[in-house]
Parts: sequence; structure tokens; C-alpha cells
Amino acid sequence: MSPTLSLSRKKHRDREETPDPADDVDQAPIATAKQQVGSTLATKAATLLLLGCLFAGPLGLLAGGLALLSATAPAPPSAAKVVDLSGQRAVAGEFAQRVVTTWLTTARGHEADLTGLIPGIATNTFPQEAFTATDATVSGITQVEGTWSVTVAVTVTDQRKQTARRFFQVPVAIATDGSVSALSLPTPVAGPAVAAGTGLNYQVQVPSTGPVASTISQFLAAYAAGSGDVTRYLTPGVQIRAIDPAPFTAVTVTDLRAISSAAGVDTTGTPKDGTTLRVLVTATGTVSATQQLSAAWALSLTARAGR
Repeated sequence: MSPTLSLSRKKHRDREETPDPADDVDQAPIATAKQQVGSTLATKAATLLLLGCLFAGPLGLLAGGLALLSATAPAPPSAAKVVDLSGQRAVAGEFAQRVVTTWLTTARGHEADLTGLIPGIATNTFPQEAFTATDATVSGITQVEGTWSVTVAVTVTDQRKQTARRFFQVPVAIATDGSVSALSLPTPVAGPAVAAGTGLNYQVQVPSTGPVASTISQFLAAYAAGSGDVTRYLTPGVQIRAIDPAPFTAVTVTDLRAISSAAGVDTTGTPKDGTTLRVLVTATGTVSATQQLSAAWALSLTARAGR
């Protein structure tokens, strides 16, 4: 330190009884350009490090949560495998029809016709005169513990010339190689009961004369007897094709009834304009002088301009 500076500070202290606080404060040295650049880079590095930690925290937490959920969540139940048995059903049904028909039409002494279908057949199970069996069809089929139980309906005529629709059950097994066999002789069973029907709700008698009956007669003549153009009687937008070839040479209406809620039908059978009339028609179809057949048609008519 120069003597002048030393003398000056000494003289200042001699004049001032209270020291200047600034004299006792150590001033930080001014940083050089190189030092400033280094300090800035360090600050940026520290900031990036801090931000990385902040972002890593939530991401780490999220990843950990997902891992925990995947580890603890129960596995979704696997969908039950659907096995297509339509092929086996068709095979079992056809085979049961064949078994029943062959069993009924096999006479004693021809047991070999059935040997390959039903095992363990005794010769005394066959009649001297076979039955007549026609129109065999499957009326029911179920599978129980791998065995198909097939109910076959067949029209049977016996020695008394009595013809009836009969029903027989046949247990059918299908092996893994596709081979099929009947496990026993057919079992006669009762057919489904026929319930007494309550009838349709056509309770209003419509006269057999008048516009309604006339229109229906003309329509059925064109539709089922090939007489006239059926499109003349159709509501616009409705498409009905006549039966071809026509099953009858003539059609005669024998009974005509409307539903109970039908309105606008007077004693002459003429409906009011705009009325929609639902009717059940019973008619006789004629093929020849010695062959006629009654049939029924359900029709819906709309009245327009007296037609």
C-alpha cells in the first residue's frame, strides 16, 4: 500500500470518532467474464437437473402405479368356447330316421339289413310281415352326456291297414372318428299333445253378398284359379303374385268373417270409405266335379269410393 493512502486513512480516522461502517464491510470481488460464463452454465445445469427430478417423480409414480395395477388386477375371464354341434346334430337326425324306417320295414329273415345299424339284435324281434313306413322326419333332438336322443315321427301302416302317425326315440352315439351307431332298438313314445285352439278373433259375420264378398271372390278367382289379373285388386304398393300353376279351376266363398273390432260394416256388407277391414275367408277350391278342397285366407281390405 502506498504511504499516501496509508496517511490519508489515518488522518480520516483521526478526524472521525465514529468509524464508517463501510470500512468494515468486505466487498465481493467483481467476477471476470470467464467466471460469469461458468456461473451461468452451472445455474442452467442446476435448473435442468431440478426440472428433471420434478418430471421424473410423477412419471416414476405413474409407471409404478400402472405396474401395480397390472399385477393386482384380476385377469379377464376367458370367453367360453362355443362348440358347433350342427354337423353332429344333422348326422344323428338322419341316422335315426334311417334306423326307424329300416327297423319297421324289415321282416323276419332279413335281420342283416339292420345288423350294421343296431348291435345285438335278436331274431324274434322282427315280424313275419313288415310294417309300411313313410314320411319319416325328426320331430325332436337333444344331447345328453354325449349321446343324441332323437325322436322320429313316421306314418305307419300295420297289418290291420290302420295308418297313424307314430313317434319313436333312438339313442345315437357318434364316435370321435365320425362313426355312428344306435345304442338300442327304437322306443315307441307318445307324440306331442294337440291343444284345443281358441280360434281367431274373427267374430263379425259379413254377408256373402255385397261389395266385400264380391271383391274377395274376384280376388281369389284371380289368385288361386288363374281367372283374371290379380293386380287389379291390390292396394297401391302391395305386391302379391298369383299361384302358378293355379291349384283350382274355381274358388267359391263359403264363409266370411271380420274381426270383432271392425267398424263400418253395415247389414249389406258395405264398408265406409277409409275403413280397413280384416277378414277371414273360408272358400271351396274346385279341381274337378269329384275333387274339391276347403281352404282359408286372411285378408285386409281398404274401402275407397264405394269399392
